[in-house]
Amino acid sequence: MAEYTYNAILDRLAALCSQKEKCEHDAFTYLRKYGMPAEDCHKAVDYLVKNQFINNTRYAKAFARDKSRFDKWGVNKIAAALAQKQIDQKTISLAVEQISTETQEETILGEVAKKARHIDNLSDQKSKAKLLRFCAGRGYPAGISLKIIDKIIKDSTY
Repeated sequence: MAEYTYNAILDRLAALCSQKEKCEHDAFTYLRKYGMPAEDCHKAVDYLVKNQFINNTRYAKAFARDKSRFDKWGVNKIAAALAQKQIDQKTISLAVEQISTETQEETILGEVAKKARHIDNLSDQKSKAKLLRFCAGRGYPAGISLKIIDKIIKDSTY
């Protein structure tokens, strides 16, 4: 890997942050990838935060919105992914609050209905457990998931 100066790497990361949202953890990882010492990494991340290239709240909200809308993730999975990126709990709560319960229910209904089409006998407990595991894997809240699974099983018109 070629040697880069502190300013060159910082400029490169600032340009990257201008194009795509990044969190502090992502920026730190990027800087460490180029062999920058931890002390310089912290200094660079502080500079990027101070100049609004990086904002964890803005990142968390965009992440939650995109994962919910495009990847059909539930709030539990989104919260876990944000926690893995070392976003604080208050910011995670703000990010997942923007996802309405109605939106979650619509998403769960669509995804569970698709999954239910591939299950032969929906009336048995194994099928219900399979759908619940599916919902848990997607990060959907258990209460909402159970309500929708019961509705799909009752209707059996999916």
